[in-house]
Amino acid sequence: MKKSTFLIYVTYIFSKTLVGLTFHPFKSMTETLRRPILLPVILTPFVGVVILFAAGKIASLLIVVYGLKREVIAMFLSTTLVSILFWQALLLYILISFTASSLKRK
Repeated sequence: MKKSTFLIYVTYIFSKTLVGLTFHPFKSMTETLRRPILLPVILTPFVGVVILFAAGKIASLLIVVYGLKREVIAMFLSTTLVSILFWQALLLYILISFTASSLKRK
């Protein structure tokens, strides 16, 4: 398999799993646990938080805003941060509960 074909395949599987975890996390989590190589996809929201903080820091260095614009930007960033953290907490809760239930079955 060529490197470019493999990269496209990995990107497709990663994106498919990430979209699945976004819109129907229970079903996608069971698929992820069947294929443990996809477990790093569960930690993707942490990468989003890092990107969010980096983008906020870079933007604050490049753009200086005052007044209402500053409050709107702060509201957007804080809302995004809270939603990403709740999504990550949900994914970790589902992972722990599915792992615990599978251990009880054995």
